[in-house]
Amino acid sequence: MTRTRCRADGAEVTLRSKTMLLDFTGECDGAAIRLVAELPDAGGAEDGGTVVLEQDAATVTQPGGEIRLAAREPLRWDGQPVDAEFVLPESPESTVLAVRGLAVQVE
Repeated sequence: MTRTRCRADGAEVTLRSKTMLLDFTGECDGAAIRLVAELPDAGGAEDGGTVVLEQDAATVTQPGGEIRLAAREPLRWDGQPVDAEFVLPESPESTVLAVRGLAVQVE
């Protein structure tokens, strides 16, 4: 299937209790999605980096390292805003990354 450029502007993201608005860009098709956003760098030890969202997972890369998270439910994209939660696979009771209002638009 052909990959299509897509984006989701102004999604509210909470990462480890810190909430921010992020603009995601990436590729999607009927079976897969991969969106990337840059994290703001306010100068702290864990500031800056990237968040990569995929259908069943997310990866957060920051100066201190990288963590791979599992989606509580597969990420869907239908043009309507959706919410998604991502957890550490070994500790699924705690949400590490929450995304609210993710509205993926095909370019």
